[in-house]
Amino acid sequence: MGKESIQSRFIKAGLRFIQVNAIWKKTGEALRIEVENRQRKESYEPPKNMLKKYDCHKYEANGHAYYVVRPLEQAHGSKHIFYLHGGGNVLKISSLHWEFIAYLVDRLACTVTVPMYPLAPEHTHEDVFEMLVPLYRELSSDVQEQDLVVMGDSARGGMSLALAQLLRDRGLKQPGNIILISPLLDMTFSHPMIRMIEKQDPISATPALHEIAKWYAGEESVKHYLVSPIHGNFHDLGRISVYIGTHDILYPDANKFSKLAGMQGIPMNYYEYPSMLHVWPLFPCPEAKKAREQMIHTIESTS
Repeated sequence: MGKESIQSRFIKAGLRFIQVNAIWKKTGEALRIEVENRQRKESYEPPKNMLKKYDCHKYEANGHAYYVVRPLEQAHGSKHIFYLHGGGNVLKISSLHWEFIAYLVDRLACTVTVPMYPLAPEHTHEDVFEMLVPLYRELSSDVQEQDLVVMGDSARGGMSLALAQLLRDRGLKQPGNIILISPLLDMTFSHPMIRMIEKQDPISATPALHEIAKWYAGEESVKHYLVSPIHGNFHDLGRISVYIGTHDILYPDANKFSKLAGMQGIPMNYYEYPSMLHVWPLFPCPEAKKAREQMIHTIESTS
């Protein structure tokens, strides 16, 4: 893969300097207060420049907002991406996500549906899927399977896989592609390598994530496949692509997932990037550009 770029090293240093992972080191009441403050203060609305540059409209499904973004002036293509943004199941969409969504629209002339799904601790995974499944069923009704993409990053990378499993179990249309960016696949965080990698990861930390997993699971076990999809059935799903960096606490389970899929004869595109941090395809570095090009090729080549 080559030597880590200087841009990547600067990004890591900057993230460590501003202690971006501080929220994930909190537990108990301090964590709950921090999450509630962030949810109250932060906005999920797209940047104003996106509203001017794209055909971007807000709708509502099951009491929660979602956006549909497509090219403003040119005819949009047939591809439709159902994008689930990350945030540890508790944070709203960020400017990095909106920038990435804009990139997808620019490159593919596609339509992107972006749900503002309900967040923990007020809501559990059951509330999330009560929103997502009907919305997906509606948007997929007039889109060919090969043109459908379910894509997510971080916690919602795992949710993207869980959603595909749930769609299969309910007899609904599968997406042609399931693209998982630094996915959270196992909320038990029990893999022994996680503790070692945590020192190299400038974004994530496990103390808060253990508690959030219980919030998100609700009355279910954290091992339930809709919470930790690595414990589910991988057969009869759309084509899966996984993007993971080795300086990410989610790397051990992503690597384990690729091996489990291989043993079950499940075809998968598995892209492992040495030294890359969590959700690096959303950051401005050469390794992100390479990963994005791979994603575009995967989507365009499905017909």
